[in-house]
Amino acid sequence: SYDPVMMLTVILMAFAENGYASLRRLEKLCRYDVRYRSITNGCVPSYKSFERFINNTLKESIETIAKEIYLYIQDEKALEEQILYIDGTKFEANANKMTFCWRGWSRCYLPRHWQKCMELLRQINQYFKKHEINIQYSLLKYPNIEYMIQIDETLENWLKEKGYIRKGRGKHEIAKLCDELKKSAVKMWQYAMQEDILGNRNSFSKTDPDATFMHMKYDYYNHTNVFKPGYNVQVGVSNGYIAYSYISGDTNDIRTLQPFTEGYKKLYGNYPKVEVTDAGYGSYENYSYCRSNGIKGILKYSGYEKKKEKITDKNRYQLRHMERDENGTPVCPVGYVFEVERVGVSLKGQYPKTTVYYRNKNCVECPHRSKCTTSKNGRSARIVPALEKMHREIDECLK
Repeated sequence: SYDPVMMLTVILMAFAENGYASLRRLEKLCRYDVRYRSITNGCVPSYKSFERFINNTLKESIETIAKEIYLYIQDEKALEEQILYIDGTKFEANANKMTFCWRGWSRCYLPRHWQKCMELLRQINQYFKKHEINIQYSLLKYPNIEYMIQIDETLENWLKEKGYIRKGRGKHEIAKLCDELKKSAVKMWQYAMQEDILGNRNSFSKTDPDATFMHMKYDYYNHTNVFKPGYNVQVGVSNGYIAYSYISGDTNDIRTLQPFTEGYKKLYGNYPKVEVTDAGYGSYENYSYCRSNGIKGILKYSGYEKKKEKITDKNRYQLRHMERDENGTPVCPVGYVFEVERVGVSLKGQYPKTTVYYRNKNCVECPHRSKCTTSKNGRSARIVPALEKMHREIDECLK
């Protein structure tokens, strides 16, 4: 058999260069391409050799193979360990851009069809009661597709036993109601399937259900902001080598950091010591997650560049440019100190977040009120003290 390291090198290079390479393509490259002939040392493995190597030797997943290659490079070059630089980009999926399906459709139309089904059942019960037939179906408040299928089968059998006409002219009244019930039940089933496919997403493509509709960085449809099916690919790089990659259907990078880090830990057995990202990842949830798992998270936040701007007459009234007293309370440019209105604790996320709500009650007689606020009750401010402390730590690291 051929050298397995040589075979793996050929396969990885062909896939890295073309995105995908068939078995025949691999054989052709080894036969006619000088680069691949230098790798194989003049040998020309047939497509069957590649087929046997892939099926019999490469039994591990691509993630495990990538891990082994990275660990080998790490040992050979004595790389600095566990400092991960994370960034992501969006790739368009190989799917039709007009085959979109949105969560709003199922939310809107599923209750409508359920309401229609209940109205049809009410009419069926009225017919049986009018003709003194001892059949009655209960009206449910929550959609149950199995229940509708069971009723449809029961009504079909009843019509067959009685010998009533179910098609064409002279169609029985129950047969008409049964057909309408069947159509609405099928629609309900379709929207229920869409809900299962969607999961936590808001959209998917019918030709590629794993793809999510999202804005791309470059749009070749007249450079407009058209949604296209795609994937959010996250890559973690250490010393210039890819240590881990993660494919997500999330349209935002903020929600990808935690599953990315958990996947890295599952593959390598421990968390990275340091994670460095751009402004797309900085949030209270991600800061708290890194701190709770012993990770030094240098996650840039979205207002970092704005905070460094020179203070002018246009931006001096923004909260980020206001001074603070010894208690951390904001002070407006005129010199009025904000007062604490209330303190709220949010438990929506994974980590509880305390928010302090301030209001300035001296805005009524302030000559700069029109530049600062339009509120009748005075300028308000909302501050998360723990988040501001985290931002100060990030500022020191980035300096």
